[in-house]
Amino acid sequence: MLSPTDARFLEQALAIQDVDPRDAKALGYTARILTIATLPHRAQPGDHYERTNGGYRLIVQAMPGAGLPFGSYPRLLLSWLSTEIVRTRQRELELGPSMAQFLKNLGLHSSGGRGCGTPAGKPHSAGTIVRMRRQIVSLFGSRFILHNIAKEHEGVELLPIGDGVELWWNAEASASRGFPSIIRVSEAFYEHVLRGPVPVDMRALRAIKRSPLALDMYTWLTHRNFVMRNGGRAATKIAWSHLQVQFGADYPLNSRGRADFKKAFHLAYRRVKAVYPAAHLRDEGDAVALVPSLPHVRPRRAVHSQ
Repeated sequence: MLSPTDARFLEQALAIQDVDPRDAKALGYTARILTIATLPHRAQPGDHYERTNGGYRLIVQAMPGAGLPFGSYPRLLLSWLSTEIVRTRQRELELGPSMAQFLKNLGLHSSGGRGCGTPAGKPHSAGTIVRMRRQIVSLFGSRFILHNIAKEHEGVELLPIGDGVELWWNAEASASRGFPSIIRVSEAFYEHVLRGPVPVDMRALRAIKRSPLALDMYTWLTHRNFVMRNGGRAATKIAWSHLQVQFGADYPLNSRGRADFKKAFHLAYRRVKAVYPAAHLRDEGDAVALVPSLPHVRPRRAVHSQ
């Protein structure tokens, strides 16, 4: 028998399959940087973090004392920012009339709680409002660096997420007390998003929001499938060792860590497959085969041609 949580998830997954995201007003976007390398899944010590993916290296440098962004919240935030950038073509964005409403828009429940511990992620009992505030500060206090080394090219892209943030709310209340919370994204991030926004179904992100790995996998799969189909590419094999370096932020690079990562990867894939049935991965022992499939958000012409 399904638990209430699993039953809710299954209901969400079926609804996603029945209605196109455009018709459901759920068409969203995320930044291409999230398809290249991933943020930490859990709190990390220190102010420096790196992930690699082929010739790409993502470096995150945190504001001292604020900690590195981690978990589902910064991923959902980056998708919301990207969606609003594409929708409004503005760099200054309002979170809404209240933090409770903003959390609801992200598919998160609103709860207060003063919590304890530090912004760097030590144990605390903070509610979602406090946790979201900490992750906004961590994200906007961090600088992203994308380093790319190719056969005949090397490039460095500096990506501070924002120029500034002003957050006004009482952590115990749902209202913002009349002061709009304002986020100003940096020109570099604004241009990065508009150069190649990755279409996503926001209903899918909300359904799998409890798993940072599932969020990463969903975004990566729909982007890779779009690139592979447009380029006419055949199935691509990716070694488990490479996938772990790209996705497995919390797993040690040894045999036990690899086994734990593979288990977590398969569990996350099952959740992604529920909301994105066209996605197709095949475990081939020492590698995973990525089989070309339809991207989750198909071009309008493809939807109309059915």
